[in-house]
Amino acid sequence: MEKEIKIALFSPASSPSVRKYQKGIKILKKNGISFESFVEVSESLPSLKARLLYKLITSREYKFIWSARGGFGSIKLIPYLEKIFVQNKKRDIYSILIGFSDITALHLYFYKKFKKPGIHAPMIVNLSDLSESAFEYLLEVIFKNKEIVLEGKTYQEGEAEGILLGGNLATLASLCGTPYLPFERSLILVIEDINEKEYRLERAFLQTVFTIGTENIKGIAVGNLGKVDPLKFLKRVEEFLPKKIPIGYAFPLGHVKDNFPFIIGQKTYLVVENKKAKLFQKNFIL
Repeated sequence: MEKEIKIALFSPASSPSVRKYQKGIKILKKNGISFESFVEVSESLPSLKARLLYKLITSREYKFIWSARGGFGSIKLIPYLEKIFVQNKKRDIYSILIGFSDITALHLYFYKKFKKPGIHAPMIVNLSDLSESAFEYLLEVIFKNKEIVLEGKTYQEGEAEGILLGGNLATLASLCGTPYLPFERSLILVIEDINEKEYRLERAFLQTVFTIGTENIKGIAVGNLGKVDPLKFLKRVEEFLPKKIPIGYAFPLGHVKDNFPFIIGQKTYLVVENKKAKLFQKNFIL
């Protein structure tokens, strides 16, 4: 393992489960990954967590900041981060954030403010439950700039390219109407979620689509939606889906063992044809 790539571990919301966090730490050590933990055992205010995240992400010491866990509290850091960035007249950040679920809010914020991409991937507490193939794939993305190719199933055929935006659907919808939601005229929308009832997912999806505008969505990729069948979900919202764009589902991403990484804020190609859906991303440029 390339130990010169240093990683900071950070928890933007509540403290992680000690047992799961320790399991994740053991996996990092087993694979020779150099890291420094800034995960707090006790709870601290969002303003303090924001200051710590600012310090880490503007440091040139760490190439990646790997979230220990997700949590709703992640979104609470954004207004404090915004204030700190403005006060310090910061125009760039130097670390790449790794995480998914509620970490979506931070990924989208950093892309909106700095055009900085982030890696949508399992957190430290998820590593012990992750499939071996997904974990190896993630390490190759982080340490070897592996090109990403994810496969799903066909819903609507077509080909498109655009900037990939999205992540956790409920979190994505919560940013609609705020100044923290990024905008692109050509985007590939990717969604995943868990523990949400079907009608709540529909509402979040429609809110997102209405905000972004169907004319700007060039492709849609749906990952795991928990207990909600993604094919059934797409059929229920079909009348609101953009026409003549590629739409795929059952991609290996989300709250599942096969939670493969992809890059938010990266140019993406989505090809859906011959009963297969494929999502491509070129090498991750640090």
